Amino acid sequence: MLHPLSLKFLLPFGLVATALAQAPAEDPRALMLQGRAQQRRGGGDDPQAAAALYRRALALVPTSAEAHLRLSEALADFDDLEGALPPAIRATELAPANAEAWAHLGILNYLRARKQPTPQLQAKAQEQAQAALKKAALLMPGDVEIWTRLAEVAEIRKDNEAALKAWLRVGRLHPPFMIQDKRLEEIAWTRVAQLASERKDYDVRREAVLSLCRGSRPDPYHLRLLEDLAREQVEKGFLGHAEESFALLGRHLPKEPAVWDNLALIQIRTVRFEEALESLKKAQELRPTPRGEFNRGLCLINLGRIEESEACWRTVLNAPALSRAEEQLVDNARSLLATSLLLRGLPKEGLALLRTWPQTSAKPPLLGLEAQALIQTQAWKEARRVLRDGMKRFPDFGIFQLANTLPPDRLEDTFFLRATARQAMTQLDLEVMAGLYAEFRRWDRCLETIHLARMAAPPRDVELLLLQANALQELGLTEEAKSVLREGQRMNPNHPILQNNLGYLLLERDPANLSEASALIQSAYDQNPSNPSVVDSWGWALFKLGRFKEAEAMLRKASELAPFSPEARRHWGEALIAVGRPQEALEQWERALAYAFPERKALEIKARELRASLAKQRKEPTPGPEAAPEPAPEPDEETP
Repeated sequence: MLHPLSLKFLLPFGLVATALAQAPAEDPRALMLQGRAQQRRGGGDDPQAAAALYRRALALVPTSAEAHLRLSEALADFDDLEGALPPAIRATELAPANAEAWAHLGILNYLRARKQPTPQLQAKAQEQAQAALKKAALLMPGDVEIWTRLAEVAEIRKDNEAALKAWLRVGRLHPPFMIQDKRLEEIAWTRVAQLASERKDYDVRREAVLSLCRGSRPDPYHLRLLEDLAREQVEKGFLGHAEESFALLGRHLPKEPAVWDNLALIQIRTVRFEEALESLKKAQELRPTPRGEFNRGLCLINLGRIEESEACWRTVLNAPALSRAEEQLVDNARSLLATSLLLRGLPKEGLALLRTWPQTSAKPPLLGLEAQALIQTQAWKEARRVLRDGMKRFPDFGIFQLANTLPPDRLEDTFFLRATARQAMTQLDLEVMAGLYAEFRRWDRCLETIHLARMAAPPRDVELLLLQANALQELGLTEEAKSVLREGQRMNPNHPILQNNLGYLLLERDPANLSEASALIQSAYDQNPSNPSVVDSWGWALFKLGRFKEAEAMLRKASELAPFSPEARRHWGEALIAVGRPQEALEQWERALAYAFPERKALEIKARELRASLAKQRKEPTPGPEAAPEPAPEPDEETP
């Protein structure tokens, strides 16, 4: 039994009450710190004790968003998700700019959704989770974890648009984290590529696939995605992008000849023959094929290296066991080999070669080349025979079509008409040779040959003048080209192609003549509404006249008729800008930039400026349309 205290040690009742009243109140800061120490994320192991401490702090400071947030976290730690919801909501109400509070509410609802007894309640919790995480992402646009959670929730809800935007943000943040032995960035870009493909979002898909394959060792699956993208880019006319994709494939698959072959084909189509030769060299070293050798010949002849090209044609002709698909290569190689000999001024050798081929009499290109070789070697009688044969059998082909425009007596073998016939055949050959020089972009030789043809006899129609004007323009002699077209206008004022070419030249070089230019082009369009060049010119004239909606429709038609025309794409892009559709304009300019054309450099600058402007407009750190408020400061652990 304890000894009773002496009364002298007891305080009177009034003094006890006074002492209690003067006892210091609890410090909410201290309670918050103690709770944090007990909470699991603070390193403790007693979330229930932490919750009790946070409740005591809230009794003292009921409007503390920090205390509500920590209480909700502690309740969630010991799996009281429903109990954790009200303080989580209250934290966001008290601190609507607190990203951590919104993120916690989002994750809490995500966890709650898993435990809901009905699909309806699950769906509601998931919707609430996505809404809260979206607000958190608005407030903390650089937080990878929030965007990742948002992407996961959006995918669960099958909101693929929101998921795509969230994964895209994760990828662009380049997170260094790993999840189950995979980089989070790789996971994000893979999902972006898949979702963008489903939604047919070309730009985002391209960004994702390129991001996946720019590393040192991409996954084989990602390389397949890149190959699929490259082939689709070729089909759609994005040749510049396709070249980038195939070049990237070549970096990772340098021993795959098909990659270099495809790269070369794009470079040939975009008139960059030197680069194509380099790509073909790699392909042929890995796996020589007749098609690769044929394409080498095309590059060489277009670069003026005609004699070197002849070796390629002979290699194709001597190739054993050609496939059915390669048989056409042989026919084309014969024509190009004979053409190259004529271009080098070797008609005797060309004629001897043509006569060794049994196909010569059956193939219009070869028979036409034989007629030219006979004219150039002055075998006049045989030349007349071949020309008459070709005029009957192939009246719509090249030299035979031109020969059919001659007066009938020009090919008569009579004493009095012999000189006239020879002059007519010489002019015929010169006109065709001028066309051959133009085909291989030998514009100086083309002009020289046209001059000789015009010295032989006056032009019979405007076709030769059209070729002359085109060669002059290619050489930068615009005024001379205009003069030649005016000459053609006097000869045949209603010729649609001449009207188109003269009208377009005036449109571009002589703005004061806009009225005449548009009238000429409209007349050409009325006569030939399905010619891509004429449709493009008329659309551009409408644009210059300020009739933007009509221009956009017409230039779209021109691009559909000529999908690989950089001029049509460039003009269409300008019209799309004028009608307020800049993103579509950039797409058309990207296609145009895959080609070599005079205005390419200027268009590249405009496209870069437009791309930057669009990126600035899109610089929303959120997958939603609303603007992000200023980021809130991180919660202060010391201040409830």
